[in-house]
Amino acid sequence: MQSRRPTLRQLELLQALERHKSISLVAQQLHISQPSVSIQLKQLKELVGLPIYQQYGKTVTLTDAGKELLKCANEVFTSFHNLNVALDDLKNLSAGSLKLCVVSTAKYVLPLLLGAFCKKHPKVDVDLKVGNRKEVKERLEANEDDFYFFSQLPTNIEVKKTPFLTNELVVIAPANHELNLQEQVSLARLSHYPFIMREAGSGTRRTIEEFCQERGVTLNEKMTIESNEAIKYAVASGLGLSILSRHTLDYGDVPGLVKLNVKEFPICNQWYLVQRKDRQQSLIAKAFESFMKEQGLSILEKSVADKR
Repeated sequence: MQSRRPTLRQLELLQALERHKSISLVAQQLHISQPSVSIQLKQLKELVGLPIYQQYGKTVTLTDAGKELLKCANEVFTSFHNLNVALDDLKNLSAGSLKLCVVSTAKYVLPLLLGAFCKKHPKVDVDLKVGNRKEVKERLEANEDDFYFFSQLPTNIEVKKTPFLTNELVVIAPANHELNLQEQVSLARLSHYPFIMREAGSGTRRTIEEFCQERGVTLNEKMTIESNEAIKYAVASGLGLSILSRHTLDYGDVPGLVKLNVKEFPICNQWYLVQRKDRQQSLIAKAFESFMKEQGLSILEKSVADKR
């Protein structure tokens, strides 16, 4: 690389390009013109002396040179974050921001916890991002948030993980479904009915696929929907069965759904409170971690008991 260095803006655009896989989406998300994005990325390419991305149809992916630049970008912005944390701690600030990123299923439980936390820390601003496992993993790789909430952790990143909550996947059906009359349903019989599944990239879908593969079962996938809420309404309308987290039922309000008693269900996995080891914790992040460990589970248990 020449002696001239990439600008912070160029590195920010590269991070966004990796995240959105589209120059037009980068421009849209960062509120700048598409030609400006293209010019900045072209200048970055000329600075490196190698192509930094390639395009297949509408999808943009980083080249090896682009991936090396991305590592640099992530390290630079992590350093800036750690500097801000150190300066804030020196000022002993009681206010600031807390950045969280959670899988979409966890959005049913996080608001309850955040409500209680923010009552104790009213000056804290919370930035909560919700996505599927693939999207949360990408944000973890870019080190964009203080904490992440999901299961099936990546193995290529050093993280600190705290087991927090058991996530049970259950089979749901409309209340008037014929299988609801059965004392127990076998996996073989279940495979004859149409299913509504989460999208590729979803942790729920990945867990289900691994479960079925281990048992030699193939589900009859009729429809793919990205939203848990939309899936519940589709099931209640009789469009098919589905497998969702029990928490989507405990904290949701869609009527006319039942959990079927299916052999080998529920599928259980663990949700973790995750943070990167190389991200320095602010005073606020430390307070949130302590709150989650000391009070989080009891708050959720009380909420479920109150609903019942």
